[in-house]
Amino acid sequence: TFHFMALEIKALLKGICYLAEEIFHLQSRYHGSFWRALSACFSLHWHGPMLLVCGSAYVALRNGDGQLLGLHLGLASFCELLILALGL
Repeated sequence: TFHFMALEIKALLKGICYLAEEIFHLQSRYHGSFWRALSACFSLHWHGPMLLVCGSAYVALRNGDGQLLGLHLGLASFCELLILALGL
């Protein structure tokens, strides 16, 4: 479940990077519609529920090793951003 959640975090971070680029093209590409740009950058009908399911499954199946969920998510986000930045 952690692997799937890391993949969903990657898709979310990639969408945020795409949205940061597409903000400058709102008028020319999307006729001023922020929602059209948002839907072009994120596939919310698939990644939103998948992120919710993976996150809740990870919380439910997490063992009592004492490490915080925020630390796991932070490290996964950092690793996925590094992979995205290096083009791996």
